[in-house]
Amino acid sequence: MILLARFADIRAAKAVSDYLQLNHIENHIQPENSDFHVYIRYEEQLSHAQHLLQEFIDNPHDEKFLDASWQLGQIEDITPDQQTTSSGFFATLRQQTGILTRIIGVLIVVVFIAQFIGFHPWIYQYLGFPISVNQLEITEIYRLFTPALMHGDWMHLIFNLFWWVWLAGRLELIKGANWLFNITCVTALTAHLLQYAMENAAFIGLSGVVYGLMGYAWIATKLNKLQLQIPNGIFVLMLLWLVAGFSGILGQQMANWAHLGGLISGMLWAYIEKRPAQSQA
Repeated sequence: MILLARFADIRAAKAVSDYLQLNHIENHIQPENSDFHVYIRYEEQLSHAQHLLQEFIDNPHDEKFLDASWQLGQIEDITPDQQTTSSGFFATLRQQTGILTRIIGVLIVVVFIAQFIGFHPWIYQYLGFPISVNQLEITEIYRLFTPALMHGDWMHLIFNLFWWVWLAGRLELIKGANWLFNITCVTALTAHLLQYAMENAAFIGLSGVVYGLMGYAWIATKLNKLQLQIPNGIFVLMLLWLVAGFSGILGQQMANWAHLGGLISGMLWAYIEKRPAQSQA
């Protein structure tokens, strides 16, 4: 990490951080003593980051800085005292995720709690994948996507929720909420339709989307379309888990075709997506 600037005011640090993020410069804010330090991840972006920082210094009240925060869903009415006394977990969660990541994460938890306390028949009826796609009513199209919000047990929930927050959160900060919404819908739809076509409609879980985001991040990073450092071991682990699922050695029923469908659609998205234009400092 490379130190870009120090601020005494968290609002100023957030404004610069969000503006950098909107310009595809990965960064984070680190409280140190009474100041807030903004660090960027990649040295090759330092010149561009310094140019954007100078724009803020020259006119800190320009609406484009507020607009950047709105677009990233990062508007937070907090004071320095609140920042330093808040829980470390929730402070990190706010800093490393966007608004859409949080909304979907909360929705998944709410749906699981509803399943747990006895509403699962209703949830399966209205959110589960239709038994027959051919007989699906136009008003029920949403059911092609909503199985991703449902989970069978605590381990299933925790596993998918962890990967969602960790990966989707970072991708949203870099790519934006609209991008995350679109790729989530596409990977969910692809995963669910493949699982339905190859087996049946009895599946639930966010795993297809998680594999889709992982596949996207893997290929987009290799093609220099994304600047996000993910250890290669994580990709290898996910692929081994996929192979183990298909082999049956895990001894449990898994939506393996959904995993594969999500992975392939995420990888294809990365291949098709245009490389973001680089602004000149």
